[in-house]
Amino acid sequence: MFLSIGYSTCHWCHVMEKESFEDEEVAKILNENFISIKVDREEMPSVDSMYMESAIIFTGNGGWPLTVLIDHDKKTFFLQEHIILKYLLLEY
Repeated sequence: MFLSIGYSTCHWCHVMEKESFEDEEVAKILNENFISIKVDREEMPSVDSMYMESAIIFTGNGGWPLTVLIDHDKKTFFLQEHIILKYLLLEY
């Protein structure tokens, strides 16, 4: 599962949307390999809180947009604030 958590007034969330979600190559990779979910932290604060706490514990940083990759056993294996998805996904 690919989970992206952000909010409507977040500058970097809009940057990531343009750099990643509007890119056809990235969309193809996401659609072929993940169940993709985009969460607005203001509408689902409990989801945001759970993954943000995990991000801070595992990486020492938190922020938005937060990208979370979750395996088929519902275990998180990647957490990172603002990333350029094209470079991350093309490595795999």
